[in-house]
Amino acid sequence: MVFESLVVDVLNRFLGDYVVNLDSSQLKLGIWGGAVALKNLEIKENALSQLDVPFKVKAGHIGQLNLQIPWQNLYTQPVEAVLDGVYLLIVPTASIKYDAEKEARQLLEARQRELQRIEEAKQKIADQDKVKEEKQDTFVEKLVTQVIKNLQVKISNIHIRYEDDITNRNNPLSFGISLQNLSLQTSDKNWNPCLHDETAKLFYKLVRLDNLFAYWNVKSEMFYHGGCEESLVNLKQGVASHNVIPEGYDFVFRPISARAKLLMNPRSDVDFSSPKMDLDVNLQDITVEFNKPQYFSVMELLESIDMMTRNLPYRKYRPDVPVHNNAKTWWKYVIDGILEVNVQPKLQMWSWEHIRHHRKQVKNYKDMYKTKITSKKPNEEILKLLEEFEKALDIFNITLARQQAEVEATKAGLKIYRPGVKQDDDNSGGWFSWIWSWSSEKKDEQKQEVKGSSLEELMTPEEKAKLYAAIGYSETAVDPTLPKSYEAMKFSVKLLSMSISIRENKQTPKLVEFALTGLSTVFTQRPGAQAIRFETEITSLEVTGMSREKCTPCLLSSRTVYSDKSTSLLSIMFETNPLDEKADQRLRIESQPLEIVYDAMTINSLVAFFRPPKDVHLEQLTSATLMKLEEFREKTSTGKCCMLF
Repeated sequence: MVFESLVVDVLNRFLGDYVVNLDSSQLKLGIWGGAVALKNLEIKENALSQLDVPFKVKAGHIGQLNLQIPWQNLYTQPVEAVLDGVYLLIVPTASIKYDAEKEARQLLEARQRELQRIEEAKQKIADQDKVKEEKQDTFVEKLVTQVIKNLQVKISNIHIRYEDDITNRNNPLSFGISLQNLSLQTSDKNWNPCLHDETAKLFYKLVRLDNLFAYWNVKSEMFYHGGCEESLVNLKQGVASHNVIPEGYDFVFRPISARAKLLMNPRSDVDFSSPKMDLDVNLQDITVEFNKPQYFSVMELLESIDMMTRNLPYRKYRPDVPVHNNAKTWWKYVIDGILEVNVQPKLQMWSWEHIRHHRKQVKNYKDMYKTKITSKKPNEEILKLLEEFEKALDIFNITLARQQAEVEATKAGLKIYRPGVKQDDDNSGGWFSWIWSWSSEKKDEQKQEVKGSSLEELMTPEEKAKLYAAIGYSETAVDPTLPKSYEAMKFSVKLLSMSISIRENKQTPKLVEFALTGLSTVFTQRPGAQAIRFETEITSLEVTGMSREKCTPCLLSSRTVYSDKSTSLLSIMFETNPLDEKADQRLRIESQPLEIVYDAMTINSLVAFFRPPKDVHLEQLTSATLMKLEEFREKTSTGKCCMLF
């Protein structure tokens, strides 16, 4: 069956890039059997290489990954996915001892992933004109709806943490994010969890988020000093629960929980009683806190990341000894690094010997790649030689050589073979589907082979008929004319309250606090009229300043003697093609009075708060902000007691 092969390929590709020693054969057998249970997976050290940051994984662990797929009743029974215990400890690359062999292997893996990404991007562009967009969109929409209807997901116990004692050795920092639970469950119309009722016209999903928090610690304990096992234990203890909030964390926002209700109408093309998708998100209280040590730490890290990135090319020459009493070793490091990285490559680049050698390498790579793609089964020697060339050449030259090889093969009338792709006798080659470009070559004729360039082409007529019947799709169906008043998509968010506070440190009073209550946003779409509508509303807003002598100044308040208590502070509505057809676009803004008070002490304190440390030079990031704050300060010094906003 097609879906088994698709799931195997996707999981192999995703997990293979991030998990150490993944057993692909066992994974394939598990998926074909309908159950995958992977436990105690180790995350690769270079798992973050695609982000292009100077960080590496010091300790990474996935507790379990379970997947239950009822292949015999795929369209009626639920697909269950469970991910539990993802712990990730990230450190600067400089914190990990240099290993030449390991670094070379990781660099090659990163380069091959980038080459694969380029191939997929080119394939997408090549296939754009071949896809019947209208039919495919309808088919994919219904397929996604069917998948969501039968999908049950649970993600629990996630803790991702970054530690750094290189940026500032006197004030080591750590920051991270922790999550206790994120789940997607089927429910009844009263939003109680249950098994899906196949007779129901609508289906309901309940999304639940529990105890999500973020933190930024200054003068933090370094978990990675204790080794991998101890680090994982500490990360596990950093996940909040309903009754326990972990200690030793300076929260950026404290643990929050949320609920979302998703209603989907799989027959929205004929049944206009409910939206195709209706998502309602409810958030309770969100408390954001930020202090001056955290702000200084952020500024230092931003500057340090830039320095870390610059130092990466010199890392292999860096001595593993302290500077004190080892001046000669460190001067040798400086001289060797500059010569090897900055001077010699530029001198060598323009030598005739280097140019001749480089041209020969590119030509040999092109010829061997041409041999590979025009052979049904390339021999191991060619594959090994190609890998050696890919270690030496950069991505630009590799991509250029591959393109030339494909052009030459096409002009010569040779058939281009790609693993796992169906070949046409009359077609000599070209770019093949990006979906299958990562599939492994078939080992023998008994193994299932993924063929074709689209999901529908991959399926047998029986499988296609069964899938179409399950998801309510017909190739000959004509899209009905939707009523102009029908809301196909509806998305709403409600936030009970939110506060943002800034203070010098944890022990001092707040410099300023923003308190917002009753934020609601609704977005709707009416495809029959090609219309959208956006509405947002804020009930109240209050900003308080720095406390002194048992008095806290209120800098901004919507609770004035002139305000109407029964209406919101601010209401904004924007829509296109309104139902009354009196306009093409409509914008309505309603606001209640605001009372604004200028407090010099609060403004001066904020100016001092946001001024970065003297040893940090982030002119581009801070100049605009400081300019505005200095304007406030100048007005304060002249004794002005009011300002225009």
